[in-house]
Amino acid sequence: MRKRKNKQSRLPRKLFLVVCEGETEEKYVELLRAYFRLPIAIKTKVSGNAVNQRLVKQYLKELGEEDYGESKVFFIYDADDLNIVKKLHTLPGKVILSNPCIELWYILHSKESFQALTSADAVRVLRQANPIWREYKKGMLSREQGNHLLERMDYACKNVESHKWYENPSSNMNIFIEELKKEKT
Repeated sequence: MRKRKNKQSRLPRKLFLVVCEGETEEKYVELLRAYFRLPIAIKTKVSGNAVNQRLVKQYLKELGEEDYGESKVFFIYDADDLNIVKKLHTLPGKVILSNPCIELWYILHSKESFQALTSADAVRVLRQANPIWREYKKGMLSREQGNHLLERMDYACKNVESHKWYENPSSNMNIFIEELKKEKT
């Protein structure tokens, strides 16, 4: 009879809970999770405008994290709704915003600078920024679009530095990427 090997107990994994405004942000986080392949759990929850402290605690409880302990909470949202932005800043966690929307962050992978945009303008500019974005649809990323975002991530992080934070256009998505890179080392 074959003997069983003793299971080695796993060390508890860190958890990054990423509360997203919508599916577009969630798809981007999933892309980063697959790319970095970190020894931490990265869980996303789409909560839209319903985000609040009770909901975050509920998400953590569902994930087996009663308190914040080793967990980090991130809120990845568009900055086009100031009421939501104000609410996010009252919650414990890091607020990651793109002003006016996440499509601006995608644009920064191809272009360096431009004027203030509305969310609709950002989608239009994105579709013109590079041929791979012509058929862009919110909440979806093609393989080519995902590859472009990963290949040009450092370029976008550098580009964002030339934009004055919190003015339109700007993003601090580079903070989330730096957190992921820290976990890689």
